[in-house]
Amino acid sequence: MFGTGDRSSIGSGIDADRRRRAGAVTLTRVEHLAIDGSVVSIEADADVRTSATATGWAIVPSLMRTHPFTISPAGHSGVVEDAVRGGAGDVAIGDAADFSVKGGRLRIVEVTLPTATGGERTLTVGAWEGERGCLTTSLIGSQTDRLVEVFDTLAFTERSRGLAIDSPVTARPREPEVITEVPELGVLGVRPAISSVLEGIPRARGHRTAQGELFRVRATSNALTLVTSSAVTVIQPLDGGSADELMGLAESLQVEWTPVR
Repeated sequence: MFGTGDRSSIGSGIDADRRRRAGAVTLTRVEHLAIDGSVVSIEADADVRTSATATGWAIVPSLMRTHPFTISPAGHSGVVEDAVRGGAGDVAIGDAADFSVKGGRLRIVEVTLPTATGGERTLTVGAWEGERGCLTTSLIGSQTDRLVEVFDTLAFTERSRGLAIDSPVTARPREPEVITEVPELGVLGVRPAISSVLEGIPRARGHRTAQGELFRVRATSNALTLVTSSAVTVIQPLDGGSADELMGLAESLQVEWTPVR
C-alpha cells in the first residue's frame, strides 16, 4: 500500500508526463450510467471510450424483496446465447420464449447446470433488450411466469445515455457497480464512495494524485484502488503492461460518481 513504504512506482508519473508532451497519449473522457441512473465519468491518458456493464440490487414489487440485475450494451443477450449454445458442454439450454414488455423484447430461457454433487440445477434466465441496453437477471428453478412478472413490475427506462432502473436500488447486499475495460490500464470496477465501500479502504494515507489517492492493498498484486471524493475504483491490470506504465496511467485517472437526482 502506498504511504507505508511501497513507493517504487511513484516516479512513473514522470513517464506519463513525457508521453503526454510527446503526443503519445490523449486525454479522453466517457460517461456511463450506473444501474440507478447515476452518471459515472471516467477520464485518463488512455482511450477510455469503451462500453460498460452496470450491476446492482433493486427492489422488485412482485418479489417484495431486493434482487440482482445487470445492464449490458444493447444486443448483449444474443451474443451470450449464441456463445453458450455453441459450446454448452454439460449445460442444457431449453427453447427461448419471447415476450413484448415495456416497448422491448423480453427473452426467457431455462438453463440446467450440473452441480458438484452430481445433481442438476435449473435457472430461469431473462434478458430484456431495448434500443439502448440489455437488462438481465435470473431465478432459481423453472419460473418463466414469475420472471415475466419481475420485468413487468420492475420500473426501468431507456434514456439518452442508456438504460437504468427507476425502482429503488439498494446498497445491500452489494453496492451498485460499473465495470469497464480500458486498454493499457485494465478492468475498472467503480462504486460510489459511500460508507459501506469506504470501510474497505486502509486508514493510512495513500499516494496522492491530482484526482485522489491510490492504494496498493496487496504487496503481491499490481491491482490498485483509486479513491476520489465521489468514487472508489479498483483497477485490475491486464497482462502485458509494466508496473511503471500502469502507475503512470493510474495517476492520470479521474473518476466521478454523480448520484441520480
